[in-house]
Amino acid sequence: MRDNGIADAEVDCGHDTFADLAREALNRLVSVRGSQSFPVRREHLDRFMLLLAPRAGFDAARVLEEMARLKVTAAAVACGYVPEAARLLGEQWEADEISFVDVTIRAERLHEIVRRVDEDFDVVRPATDLTALVLVAEAEQHTLGAFVLALQLRAAGFGVVVRVAPVASELTQLLSASRFDLALVSLGCTAAMESGMALIRTLRLLSREDICIFVGGAIPVPDDRLLQDSGADRVVRDVSALLAEYEGCKQDLTLDLSGRKVLKLRRMPAAKGDGVGLSR
Repeated sequence: MRDNGIADAEVDCGHDTFADLAREALNRLVSVRGSQSFPVRREHLDRFMLLLAPRAGFDAARVLEEMARLKVTAAAVACGYVPEAARLLGEQWEADEISFVDVTIRAERLHEIVRRVDEDFDVVRPATDLTALVLVAEAEQHTLGAFVLALQLRAAGFGVVVRVAPVASELTQLLSASRFDLALVSLGCTAAMESGMALIRTLRLLSREDICIFVGGAIPVPDDRLLQDSGADRVVRDVSALLAEYEGCKQDLTLDLSGRKVLKLRRMPAAKGDGVGLSR
């Protein structure tokens, strides 16, 4: 039996926290495996896993240089190889092939690589004015998937801001200073549901309902129930479908706002002098 030093009752996200590290990385917010922009070759992935393995002397920049020699771009490493490496770490952990210490060290190295690529982002971004806010709810034990997603959104031309377990005052300040076209709330486990619902309610209040709110992740809840319970506009599990879902959501919001304006006008009392003259 694995000895991770943490009693089961103390783990907020239950089984997902360790054994499901792969699902955290791949589905914590939306699936990054659905994207075909960054294909992963098995032999290059094997090499990447070896580069993560040494106990000492790790350098994210050198790993990226090594992968570049294999003709793998930094963006492909972060958006393609990092999620696949996380999946393999999860499988190895479940199979008792690596220790909890090794999982922790290598997962943090994946974070380092993503941060390094984010600093030196070299993807040519399409011209777009779209902005996205990525929120990771409380009770989440890992944030790797959210930051990989942020990189993929930047590659698609989005301006992206990531916040982990933000409080209402932080969101108030952020939304008063910036405008976002969409928000994505990460729910990786059932323990995060209450926090995620609070985030969505706060977004609704502060954004005046002109922002598309998506929810998704590894939470083991069917999409229809997740949509109903969370109060989000859409459930999205696949980053490749995000743009199409966003367009549909935006149209729905436009129609909803237009309908409410018409209803408001119908309910307004007629101003003095606007009445129809009565025939005598």
